[in-house]
Amino acid sequence: MDAQIDKLIEKNADRAYAIALRLSGNPADAADIVQEAFLRAIKYMNSYDPTYPFEAWLGQIIRNVYLNSLRLEARRRTVPLFESSGDEDDERLSIGETVPDAAPGPERLAQAASESERVQSAVQRLSPPLRMAVVMVDLEGESREQAAVALGCSLSALDVRLHRARAQLRTLLQESHR
Repeated sequence: MDAQIDKLIEKNADRAYAIALRLSGNPADAADIVQEAFLRAIKYMNSYDPTYPFEAWLGQIIRNVYLNSLRLEARRRTVPLFESSGDEDDERLSIGETVPDAAPGPERLAQAASESERVQSAVQRLSPPLRMAVVMVDLEGESREQAAVALGCSLSALDVRLHRARAQLRTLLQESHR
């Protein structure tokens, strides 16, 4: 069984990393996601149904690990509306001064000269459900059926997500081209 697991991991490692990188947009986060996904796959291998494609099952695990990482990140980003050092004479900082602006600056947009960088940047601006749909189907080439199963939604729901994602990507790419 261990040799079989090693073979499945070796066969799917590059693709798993590519999916995680496209979802997270960060190489370090992608590596963490893949590592956690493979640990979970090993842990729950006895629940894997061999009649089901391993890649789709692993895709579900990657999706769940990614969503969990987003939830954890959202909790970590929670800051008070005002921050004080405890001194009575200390001025309070507004939330705008405490939380950094997450929007990409003009330097970053100017550096995104190549098409692949522009597409990746636009994909990162999609909401997680839309991003996962477009990454799996359009960028990773999974079938709609496999992606729907991995995302835990119906084919029609996947089609709606793909339609919305593609429309948003079209707009985002047109804006970045100007």
